[in-house]
Amino acid sequence: MSITTPIGSPQRPGGTVSSAKPHGVQDSAERATAKTGAAPQSSESVTLTATAQSMKVAQENATEAPFDEATVEKIKSAIAEGRYPIDNERVADSMLSYERLLLA
Repeated sequence: MSITTPIGSPQRPGGTVSSAKPHGVQDSAERATAKTGAAPQSSESVTLTATAQSMKVAQENATEAPFDEATVEKIKSAIAEGRYPIDNERVADSMLSYERLLLA
C-alpha cells in the first residue's frame, strides 16, 4: 500500500483506478432518490427463459400441496380405531426395493 495515496482516493497501487465510491459519497441518482424518496428510473430489464418461467410456476403451485381432507380424516380415524389394513408384505417389499436402490 502506498503511503502517498490519500485515503478515499480511487487510485489504487499500480496505477489502476477503482470505481468504488468512498463511504458516504452519493452519485446523482442516489441524491435524487434521497430527496424524492422514489427509486431512480432504470432502462434495464430482465427476461426469464422458458425453463425459469416453468420453474417459477412449479414453485408457486408447490406452495399448496393438493390433498383430499376427507380421505385424510377417514384414514386417521381408521388408524386410531385399529381398522386400517396394513399389508406387511407390501411394506417389506417397498423397504427392500429402496434398500436395493441404495446399494446399486
